[in-house]
Amino acid sequence: MYKAFVYCFILKIILFSTVTNAQSFKDSMQGRSFDELYNFYNQYKNKDNSKAEIAISEYIQKAKKIKDTLKLMNGFLKYSYITNVENRLKYYDSIISFTTNKPIKDYPSSVFFLRAKHFLYEERNIEKTLDNLTEARKYANANNNTNLLYRTDYLIGIVKSEHLNEKDEAISIFKKCAEFYAKEIEEGHKYQYLFTLHVLAETYIGLKKYDSTTFYNNLGYQKASGSGNPNLNLMKAYFSLCEGLNQYTKKQYVATIDSINKAVPIMIMIGDKSNTIDSYFYLGKSHYDLDDKEKAITYFKKTDSILETLTSIPQYKHVKTYEYLKEYYKSKDDLENQNKYLDKLNSLLNNYLNDKIFISTKVKEDYDVPLLLEEQQVLITKLNKNTNTYQSSIIILALLLITSGSLVYYQYRKKQGYRLRFEKLMKEQKTISKPDPITTNKQVDTEKVLKVPEKHVNYILEALDKFEKEQRYLTLGLSSQSLADEIQTNVKYLSRVINHFKNKTFTSYLNELRVNYAVKELKENATLRKFTIKAIANEVGYSSAETFSNAFYRQVQIKPSYFIKQLEKTKKEQQINE
Repeated sequence: MYKAFVYCFILKIILFSTVTNAQSFKDSMQGRSFDELYNFYNQYKNKDNSKAEIAISEYIQKAKKIKDTLKLMNGFLKYSYITNVENRLKYYDSIISFTTNKPIKDYPSSVFFLRAKHFLYEERNIEKTLDNLTEARKYANANNNTNLLYRTDYLIGIVKSEHLNEKDEAISIFKKCAEFYAKEIEEGHKYQYLFTLHVLAETYIGLKKYDSTTFYNNLGYQKASGSGNPNLNLMKAYFSLCEGLNQYTKKQYVATIDSINKAVPIMIMIGDKSNTIDSYFYLGKSHYDLDDKEKAITYFKKTDSILETLTSIPQYKHVKTYEYLKEYYKSKDDLENQNKYLDKLNSLLNNYLNDKIFISTKVKEDYDVPLLLEEQQVLITKLNKNTNTYQSSIIILALLLITSGSLVYYQYRKKQGYRLRFEKLMKEQKTISKPDPITTNKQVDTEKVLKVPEKHVNYILEALDKFEKEQRYLTLGLSSQSLADEIQTNVKYLSRVINHFKNKTFTSYLNELRVNYAVKELKENATLRKFTIKAIANEVGYSSAETFSNAFYRQVQIKPSYFIKQLEKTKKEQQINE
């Protein structure tokens, strides 16, 4: 009892001390200048984020009081760096909402760029990445922000090279970036110049232009060595590693091992997981090809240990790690480890098959997934034939095979349906039936049925006819209330007239007009088809790509992205036939 009392007493003292210290620090921030608060934030960021949060919160409140938009945006951005991912996106959205219509300095362009990096590296959502890069580029260009323009182009190059397999286009982008950064003297640009030389070298490996890879590796190594900056000097490791990978393609395995061994300690020291994985993976492959399989397996296990810590899908090439490990344990007749790594292989391949980008196609070319599942079934059978789980394993695997087959069949049927709907749209004389012109032919007692005076009915019908002819339905943010205000009528009267004469709600009426227009324009306007879905959505009155896609699908039963893809395909086929 006495001990419990002592523990509670000590806990109260600790909690009281913590609260008191936090309050004391908060009080000490009162009356500080912007520069002082900013310095306190930098001092405690990533060391004591609770104090950093207090300092930047005071900075934000101070900016609000004096209505300094730029400082307020700076505060929001700094706060986003010390909060979790979910809240970070909320702060990004707040900055964008504040500055989209009234851009100020680097806002909202820099925040669109940060959102793009989030969707690329945290969520692996290529469509959202490109949408945000497009917006970042638009605002950076309008603000003559050359630095951000090149940073944006660099990231577009990364997406094209690593995620869309458009390496030739990526090379062109990287060369323009390298040319720009080579002329700049700022320290940050020197780093970016070396990064650009490195991705050029890596991309040339993918294009199998190995001499070009060596050229850029040598150039990057020389620039890093002669910089006189210890941090820039560390960049030599990246070019050593890249040249090691390049030598592997030439089957110069000893040279590969030598180059990578120079690089890997630096990668580990700076915590670069991606390149540490590459280092171990290619050391494993080199020793394997030199027939030193025991040493190779050691490196493949190291590769696996880091792959397990990743929160995103690893690079496609690293899937080979599990092939090597599986085959090694197969040769040792170690069924348990063989099944362990085969299971990891199948899990990764399943993730790649669900990927929206080119990797899913690559997997189907490189692997016979059903055969691998069958191999795993045999292993499970061997492992469990003397246990009570034997039948359960077969049932589970059978269900997996049935599910996989069902998914494949579902996707096939879905594509067939899309194709038929597309062909129907193209065959129709008109893209899609236009909304029936609103007319007063319906005999209606306006007082009893609509509860709208007849003179108002006629007035609203005329206004709606003009509204459609002038295509004002393309206005962003349009609502029944704003339209009623615009034509100077009662919103209830407007809704009742549309409901009666069009047999649909205001939202359905507006969506039909917009989607009809979108279908027609996409068929006729080749430039519009090159826009992102978000940009097309904005063109036809939607602020959200998702809302536009859903409305488009409800009306024509295919997604706009599929419609555009088929239009381009049809156009190419026509050009070939001509």
